[in-house]
Amino acid sequence: MLDLVKRALPGFLAVHCVDCVIKPDRLILYVDSAAWASQIRFYAPQLLSKLEQSTGFRPKDLQIRNFVASIGENFGRPRIVPPPVFIAELLKNSALSASSGEIKDSLLRLSATVGALRDTAQGKENR
Repeated sequence: MLDLVKRALPGFLAVHCVDCVIKPDRLILYVDSAAWASQIRFYAPQLLSKLEQSTGFRPKDLQIRNFVASIGENFGRPRIVPPPVFIAELLKNSALSASSGEIKDSLLRLSATVGALRDTAQGKENR
């Protein structure tokens, strides 16, 4: 049933669905954070309609709950959002205009780290 639920939602929301439980009169959907639960609630009418079309089952109620993993349990890949391209350049330019050696060195290291994060994220997107 979880696969059907995921197919009934837009992809950017489906990836946050962790599990579901079917009761005679309701569907309980577990998601990986409260923020995504809120977003999925907007799609409840469409979700229930698509589930009815594909399975014939139309629950009276849809409950969306936050899934709480056990300590140390990792149930999904964290989504890393790389910083915009201009941030590394902005940090580098700020470092070059800084007068203090310690601040300048720190900004240059931060610029390099941000650039490396961006390159790593772009490499993963190209796979």
